Amino acid sequence: MRSRIDVDVVYCAGWNPRTRLPAGVMSEDRARERDRAGEPYAVLLGGEGRQRALLQVSWRDHYLGVFLFDAQQRRVRGYDYRELTAGLLHLRRYEEWRHTSADEPEFPENGWHFTLTARPDSERAHVELDHGGSLSTVRDLPEQHRTLSRAQFGDWTAYADGRMLGFTTDVTLSPAPAAHEEQPASPDAAWSVPRGLRPRYLEALFTPGSRFAAEESGTATVTAPQTAGVLRLSTGSVIAADPGTLSDRDEPFTVPVPPGEYPVLIATMEWDGKGWGENTAAMLSVLDQPTVSWELAVRPDQDTRLLGEGEFYGFGVDSGMGAFLDAAGRDVLAAACEHGCEPGETTDPDTGTNLIAYHSGRGDGSYPVWIGRTTEGEVTCLVADMLILHHAQALPPTVPDTTAFLAPAVAEGALRPRPGNAQDASEFISAMVAEVADFTESLTWG
Repeated sequence: MRSRIDVDVVYCAGWNPRTRLPAGVMSEDRARERDRAGEPYAVLLGGEGRQRALLQVSWRDHYLGVFLFDAQQRRVRGYDYRELTAGLLHLRRYEEWRHTSADEPEFPENGWHFTLTARPDSERAHVELDHGGSLSTVRDLPEQHRTLSRAQFGDWTAYADGRMLGFTTDVTLSPAPAAHEEQPASPDAAWSVPRGLRPRYLEALFTPGSRFAAEESGTATVTAPQTAGVLRLSTGSVIAADPGTLSDRDEPFTVPVPPGEYPVLIATMEWDGKGWGENTAAMLSVLDQPTVSWELAVRPDQDTRLLGEGEFYGFGVDSGMGAFLDAAGRDVLAAACEHGCEPGETTDPDTGTNLIAYHSGRGDGSYPVWIGRTTEGEVTCLVADMLILHHAQALPPTVPDTTAFLAPAVAEGALRPRPGNAQDASEFISAMVAEVADFTESLTWG
């Protein structure tokens, strides 16, 4: 009969990488309550004198994070799972770090770093290895290696079994004695679900006199918005795109607006003492009522639950211009703008359909569009955000932003992938990492 290894289970608010200890220790019953309510908590698995794995759980955010420790108790392998279909966890991202010394801190800014990003509807995963240079490629990742079944509370080896924890024998989970009262968590142990970008200052961008301090660029003062033209929406299916590269790849957003004619306003500002400014946003104004909430505009098959920290779905710009238009006019307006178009209105003379174009902030890039809503949920506007002041600090007399951010409604996934198990996925990915690392080494020394 094979011997078994006891693995200690500690429930907590998080992990402190400085002290290398759990923080905010809580009882199993308290963790179970948080699990049932979808609230975030963490689980530490340890054995033979050190921590082996950290699980970060927040079901309200559809998130499970699994981190494996090295002998120095640094997180060196990380799995980011998202629950896109009830009961099924999709591997969104895998990361691995390697260190050059025992005292090097975890997650070094410069060093060996492997990243795999997977899609739920494709076996082709994007792979990148940074190690004195960057290698970017694609590899096959079968569905059973990017999908897990969501386990019952307490069945933690479903996400990190004995071999992933570094043991060659079976393991037995041994919950730590119950904490009589929850311990406070230190700021060093704080963690949050990797979330997509959130909007900032959208109303202030269109309020003259608002002021912002940008770390690298100085202080900006918002000037009066300019009217770029009136957009005619025959169907209400809105597209935001680069007018110079308009094609059938530019799909309308999933949220329509009532057909009609709506003004497009351009938010402008000036840098103090520089005598010039930039376009910071463009607004398609639909309803003259207060905006109380924002959500990210998405196209079909874009799922915001798959976004990582600070990521967003946006429209790409290659010609320095952005535009709003109705989906019905996409093809004729693409022909009209084939050789470029000027800021303002471009109209197809045969159909009368038009688009409203504007200079896209600092030029080429990718920009999110935010949908504003009233208390009743009606669409007030769509704002293309150039992100120029997104990271700036608001200064008086800028009015504080009291709007809420809401995630777009997401339909239950039609895909029902065949789930596998964590250990097989770990071994498959480890083999992939070794292959990519060997290939990179051959390029270095070849």
